[in-house]
Amino acid sequence: MGNRGSTGAVMAGTKKRGPMDAAAGLRRMERLLGGAAKGKKKHEQEAQQLVYDAWESPADQAVELLQQALELDPTNVDAWLGLLELGRPPPDEQIGVLRRLVVLGQENLGKDFNELKGAFWGFHETRPYMRARGKLAHLLKETGQWEEAAAEYEAMLELNPNDNQGVRYELMAAYLALDQVEKARKLFKTFAGERKHSTVWAWAYVLERQLSGALNEARQALVDARKQNPHAQAYFLGHRKLPKNMPGSYGIGTREEAMIAWDILRTAWEKHPEAILWLSDECGKSKTGPAPGDFRIVP
Repeated sequence: MGNRGSTGAVMAGTKKRGPMDAAAGLRRMERLLGGAAKGKKKHEQEAQQLVYDAWESPADQAVELLQQALELDPTNVDAWLGLLELGRPPPDEQIGVLRRLVVLGQENLGKDFNELKGAFWGFHETRPYMRARGKLAHLLKETGQWEEAAAEYEAMLELNPNDNQGVRYELMAAYLALDQVEKARKLFKTFAGERKHSTVWAWAYVLERQLSGALNEARQALVDARKQNPHAQAYFLGHRKLPKNMPGSYGIGTREEAMIAWDILRTAWEKHPEAILWLSDECGKSKTGPAPGDFRIVP
């Protein structure tokens, strides 16, 4: 795995056919990763810099930079993640590769894995591992494997309670989708005060209270959620559709945050149609109208 030939074989032919043809080569990634830990690390820092350069480069150039990074350090998790992102093999194959990358990332950390527990992400050397595990959890969720996804998110929070990656939002969605309301309540307590600043948290709390049968509290939570972000209810009621290209950033209380909140919580709400009916009824009773234009259906 440490030689030029084996790394290049992963992406064979991409220079001629374009980077998106990398999928065929990436299907061999899991097998090649089996020998990655045995590869010789020549220049770890130089390899990581090539990865950073790849992140800022067009796809064609990024593929070449990532290959060069792996030639220098075949255990570079971020380089493998980059190739996986560019190749986009079928989800089941991606999950298999990501599981191997999580193992490889832990092996790279060695004894630091346990010593840095509780402060992950605060140390740069832990970030490739956390990125790999986050991608694994996200893909498990996207393929409907909610329990497995929740377990990954829980482990990530244990490693990094500060949650710089924001996995608490995805974990909350998983708990609610799985009807694990007790775990949801504990997570709310862990991040007390979040509802004032987060549309995800505010609308997750509405659903949790409704599922728990605490309807008076659910109604008050709905009032608070609508105040926190007046744009959100149109998405949660289905009166607005999400755009094809989701926003990459948002401000508190903005339409962009409302889009992201619905995107995260959508399955959790849709798994409880009775909660959506309750929400529609409550919003219909409310004397406080939505933000102007929120009930315009967007194609």
